[in-house]
Amino acid sequence: MSPIITGLLLTVGVSVFVMTMAGRIGALLAMKPENRLDRIPQRALALLKFGLGQKRMVDPEERTAGLMHVFIFAAFMVLALRTIMMFVMGFSETALEVLTNLQAPFWAEHPGLLLVYKLYLLAKDGVAALAVLGSAYFVWLRGSVKPDRLSPSWEAFLILGFITGLMVTEFMFGGSHMVPREQTMPLATGNFVWWEPVTSVFGMVMRPMGYPVAHALGLAGFWIHLAIILAFLNFLPVGKHFHVITGLPNVFFQRLAPKDDPRTTQSAKLSTPNLEKEEFGAATIKDLTWKQGLDLYSCTECGRCQTHCPTYITGKPLTHKGVNQDLKHWVWDHQMWVEEGRGPSGIVEPLPEIIGSALKAETVWACTSCGWCETACPVFIENVPRLIDMRRYQVQVKAEFPPEIQRVFEGMERQGNPWGLGQDRRDEWAEDLALPTWGDGGGPYEYLFFVGCAGSYDDKQKKVSRALVKILREAGVSFATLSKQEMCNGDSARRMGNEYLYQTLAKTNVETWNAMGVKAVITQCPHCFNTIKNEYPEFGGEYQVINHTQLINQLLKEKRIKLSQVMNQKLTYHDPCYLGRHNGVYDAPREVLQAIPGLEVVEMQRSKREGFCCGAGGGRMWMEEHIGTRINHNRVNEVALTLKHAEDPSTPYPDATDKKKPGMVGDYKEPGGKGVVAVACPFCSTMLNDAVNDTGREQSIKVKDITELVADAMEVRQGAGTVAPGSAVSAKPE
Repeated sequence: MSPIITGLLLTVGVSVFVMTMAGRIGALLAMKPENRLDRIPQRALALLKFGLGQKRMVDPEERTAGLMHVFIFAAFMVLALRTIMMFVMGFSETALEVLTNLQAPFWAEHPGLLLVYKLYLLAKDGVAALAVLGSAYFVWLRGSVKPDRLSPSWEAFLILGFITGLMVTEFMFGGSHMVPREQTMPLATGNFVWWEPVTSVFGMVMRPMGYPVAHALGLAGFWIHLAIILAFLNFLPVGKHFHVITGLPNVFFQRLAPKDDPRTTQSAKLSTPNLEKEEFGAATIKDLTWKQGLDLYSCTECGRCQTHCPTYITGKPLTHKGVNQDLKHWVWDHQMWVEEGRGPSGIVEPLPEIIGSALKAETVWACTSCGWCETACPVFIENVPRLIDMRRYQVQVKAEFPPEIQRVFEGMERQGNPWGLGQDRRDEWAEDLALPTWGDGGGPYEYLFFVGCAGSYDDKQKKVSRALVKILREAGVSFATLSKQEMCNGDSARRMGNEYLYQTLAKTNVETWNAMGVKAVITQCPHCFNTIKNEYPEFGGEYQVINHTQLINQLLKEKRIKLSQVMNQKLTYHDPCYLGRHNGVYDAPREVLQAIPGLEVVEMQRSKREGFCCGAGGGRMWMEEHIGTRINHNRVNEVALTLKHAEDPSTPYPDATDKKKPGMVGDYKEPGGKGVVAVACPFCSTMLNDAVNDTGREQSIKVKDITELVADAMEVRQGAGTVAPGSAVSAKPE
């Protein structure tokens, strides 16, 4: 080989790469600092599981494609060492002789090392062959199937060509060294060795060509391999395959779940800015944190975030893949501006605001914060917090936001609820129930029943509150409410960007509850549940928080309530995003429904982890939908199709994850079957009720909270609810 050519290739290739990376890293370091070096053991475990282990790549909705990606990833990990060997061979004839000739004296002196090397070569051959298979699959997928989630890209085909080229040239190089100078060995066996089976096949094919031709092909394979490696290396920081470099670090630096509860996901908790230090959100690119910048670099446009994204499926101006690409390319196009403050004119000038330069306002406000994008992303890109940071700036600094949420903010500020109804009416729903009030001299009480704004003011949800009281009393659970003292938990304010209002409400609630000695809280709203459980600890609010479906399920298991009323009807269950996807509570609601006699529970295709949003999260409950199909209509269409298919299996039932057009189950326009859609969230209840009415299905589909169904089916014993305060056994979450 040639040390001069090898050195020249390496010097040029690495120098260009370093210059490109210097700009990329410089822009990253110009962004806000953020501590992502806490809980190192947990981060290392996540890196092993999701980075090196590629666990998310083989999620059910993309298992085949994910497996093919695993093949390619494994090949890169294993062949990295082989590539280093090849560069060393380019500099050293001795290394070339030792690494290509296993009959060399060196190996005779080190038989143990020889066995290890043979096993490595066997692994190298296997994963390289699988990588070729994976590349062929992706060429077919992109060229023939053309899935909706994958944008047309010449770059993808170039990279697949690079990958295949690397594998084939390695086989060519190795195979050429299996062709002897003299044709003295039988063709069928002379070139085959167990430790390089695929390379042996290449050697057998090359042998009839003769040594000179085989040697020339091997030499060409060697130099082409090195050239591809260096070309590939320099192409990574300028294209969508930058994740090859940044993906593993991004997994390591991921946002960790707020508590030790393994069901709670990373997306459950937003950051808490220091308002006293005037951290009012993200105005420009430099207001993003370096981790948010690393997220942009790590997006490979795989489109998994789109598969069940409610905004994408219903035609809103938001895809998280698109946001990542728009922001990334803006950074790359204005790298010096971000890093040094010098604008396109060459003089120092302020950076433009993100909204207006890189993104449109309607894009930022479209998100429902359902969390699907973060659940699906193989490299843990944190899309939602970045959009919320942009909202924070728009609300707290510019006062520019959808006009309909002004009254929501005012209602929370003045009356402690988003409807703006009088605080003195907060307990009207329970006027005839004689409920104990925390701090009234009774107790001690085991649970604070946090009714929530919807449970206190919304006419439909008031029925759910009363049904839950009926269940708690029947089971003898010791609880009390705050009556008129209860205030909004602040979830909607935070997710609509009004962080100041959220923190005011959160601090007030925590201070009040801690002074009262509250230790455990029951909620009937997943948004309340998520906020109090995962976000209140930032303000000193450490409580055992249990959702009403978890509590009811536990009461059933302990036989403290009995369901005897038979309900002969079909039912499907809609997973609330903030109960299911954000907090991993999937089983408790289903176990409760299955315990109701006579109910036939049928699952929607988009359920559990892949559940489809109702459209109300992220503060969208209070905003109008002016673009595309209404999200709640799409979901109710699926409800109708599910119930219809349960009645008549011959009804066409398209795949919700169809590669060409995902979400087709939400396009169903027929009346559908009869039955119930069960919910466990007041926002979901409102949205699905509205959609049932809007689509003319009010006679066939009823929306019921799980609590109402349980209360209707429950057998009430005489004397229920007479348990002495504090004497009830704790009901623990599932």
